[in-house]
Parts: sequence; C-alpha cells; structure tokens
Amino acid sequence: MGEIDFITAFARLLRDGKLRDLFANNPLAAANQIHLATSELPAWRQLNPDELEFQAEVLLRKRLDLVKFFAPKTCAQVEERLWPTFREFARENWPPENTAKFLDAFQFCGWLKQRKPEVIAAAEWNRLDFAVSNHRMNFHFVRLPDARWKMRHGLQIFLRRRAGRWHEFFLYPGW
Repeated sequence: MGEIDFITAFARLLRDGKLRDLFANNPLAAANQIHLATSELPAWRQLNPDELEFQAEVLLRKRLDLVKFFAPKTCAQVEERLWPTFREFARENWPPENTAKFLDAFQFCGWLKQRKPEVIAAAEWNRLDFAVSNHRMNFHFVRLPDARWKMRHGLQIFLRRRAGRWHEFFLYPGW
C-alpha cells in the first residue's frame, strides 16, 4: 500500500471515529496505520484532537440532518436519544460518497432495526430499501395516515422508470 498525503489522511480522520481515538492517544501510531507519508508528519502533529473531534461532529450532525429528512418518523421515535444513537452509529459507518444521499439513512435504519426494531417506521424503511435497490417495482402493505390523518391500512407502491427516477404511491381500500 502506498503512502498517503496529509489531506487524504485528514479526511480519513474526520470520517473514522476509531482512527480519531487512536490519534488522540498516539498520533504516530495513527499515522503508521494509514500509511501517512513521512514528509507529512509535521502537519499531522499540529492537529489538535479536541478540535478534530469537534469538526467531525459538525459533519456527523449534517449527516443526521439528512437522515432526519429521509426518515423523520423513525428519528422522532428514537426521541431524545437520537443524537447519541446516531453518533454511535456514524463514528464507524460512513457511506460511499456517490450513494450517500439515501444510503446513510438506510444504513442507520438498518443498524437501528437490529437494536430497536420497534422504532422503525415501516413505510420509511420500505422507501429507503427501494431507493438503494435496483428493483423496478415493489409493493408493501403498511399502516399509514390517509389524507384526513386517519390511520389506515394501505398498499405502498414503488415504481422505477428507465432513467432511474422512482415514484411512490399509496392506495387505500374504499371501506
């Protein structure tokens, strides 16, 4: 494995909570673990672990804002534990850049599903699952509020067009 430059190493520090923990305890060991170029060590040593953690948490909060946009009900059901729960997840999980839009929310909800399945909003999970898949069509029976905010059982339908855009529809029985 080749040596990496300071900017690449800095980005890895911001994305990886375990690497930041190692850096806080032993910056040289962290540099060796990621194969930082020796010429970059003076800049590496200038990094402040507390400021680094602060910057990383700013990025994590931005990620959480996007997750809340795509999974608002699930996030609301986690209640006051949302930030510490997301922080625990996100310190070790970072989606690939090209799929981050839905994948982060999908992975967080999947992570939650293993630990607290009761907080997952089924319709949101179905939407995220479809968004990250390559399926052309999908159907789910769910319980959702109708136009008058009355909870009803209905059919959640997803359709993906050839260009990749997808649409979601709900059908409610007429009784």
